[in-house]
Amino acid sequence: MGLFSFLTGKSPEEIEVIGDKFFKVKEFGAAKIEYEKAVNKLEKKFPEKENRIQRLKEKIVDSRESLAKAHKKNSEQLIESENFSEAEDLLLLALELTEKDRLKEEINSMLKKLHQKLASNDPDDTKMFLSGTEPFPTAAEVDSDEDYFSILCNALPEDVRNAYQGYDQTFKHGFIALNNGDFEVAVEKFTESINRSDRQQPLVPLELSTAWAHMGQNDRARELLEEFIVDNSQEVRAYQMLCDIYWVMENYDDAIALIVQCPDPLSETFAIRILLGETYYQMGRYADAEPLFLECENSFGQNEIITRSLAKTYEAMGNLEKARDIYGRLLKGCTQCGVRTDPFIQRRYAELCFACGERSSRLIDLYLSILRDDPDNKDDYHRRIHELYNALGDSAEASRYESF
Repeated sequence: MGLFSFLTGKSPEEIEVIGDKFFKVKEFGAAKIEYEKAVNKLEKKFPEKENRIQRLKEKIVDSRESLAKAHKKNSEQLIESENFSEAEDLLLLALELTEKDRLKEEINSMLKKLHQKLASNDPDDTKMFLSGTEPFPTAAEVDSDEDYFSILCNALPEDVRNAYQGYDQTFKHGFIALNNGDFEVAVEKFTESINRSDRQQPLVPLELSTAWAHMGQNDRARELLEEFIVDNSQEVRAYQMLCDIYWVMENYDDAIALIVQCPDPLSETFAIRILLGETYYQMGRYADAEPLFLECENSFGQNEIITRSLAKTYEAMGNLEKARDIYGRLLKGCTQCGVRTDPFIQRRYAELCFACGERSSRLIDLYLSILRDDPDNKDDYHRRIHELYNALGDSAEASRYESF
């Protein structure tokens, strides 16, 4: 799968990095969702990676607790502005999220005071806020889905996020189901939304095709996207998704034809140019992919997408020194910006250093660092460290790691 893969999606490691970035900027709800996605993928595909799964579960707990504290703080401001309904909704959400007894006590105390305040003003109004006492869904129950949907939308481009917020509830339920891996429910809801909604919702077919593809119905997804592009020729996501399906089906000529006929001004955008380069990479036409990625770098400036694309292309071409140096730049950038280093980049850099003949204490330290971050692949790292100590003439340490 390629750069824009939405079928297999990003690796668990890449998803975790996205979660870390959200957490760093205090988008705790979005971070929690990304960590949950990573855990779900690991448990399905790599259940043996128990250490990483446990680490992610701990990050989920941290995100839940941080989100609960944020909801509590925001509810205090809402109470001050006498927006009692929304304040109670946030407090109830916080109560569902936290496992900390002390925080639960604080939230319950705030709820009690809120209900007492309302009762002293107008006893009838209190009924509106005592969740679970009436036969209708409570505000907290309704807003819970809305809150979750809004968090999911945070990862989308602003124009898409704004559009989706105006779509009907059936679409929103489908979108939640899609992100939770309930693809059959997602197909049902998206189809219902397309057939019944009285709103203008032109992007629903994109999400429906995603759900079809996840179910292995690539022909259905392809047909839907091909029809969509006829009337929405400037929608870049449709090109990315359709190319991804062509790659899976190995219809590379169709992918090239699709990109070539892409209309201006979209055809000269970064997304389409990088998509053409990625298609060449998928075809094994590395000599064609390289100049396209370099052209993108010259035209649009350096960014991680281009850098990763160049690194893997040079590695596939056998130019290991160039690939090594590019991964090294990526690692340096991660260190400077303070974001958690991607274990995949660490490993590729270390492996390429080894392949290029480096046998040094520095490389041993690098593998030891990766070992701490990625203990699930410890056997591979122990083997490399054993080989490095052997090459350096330290037979005692080499034997020790050989025993591991």
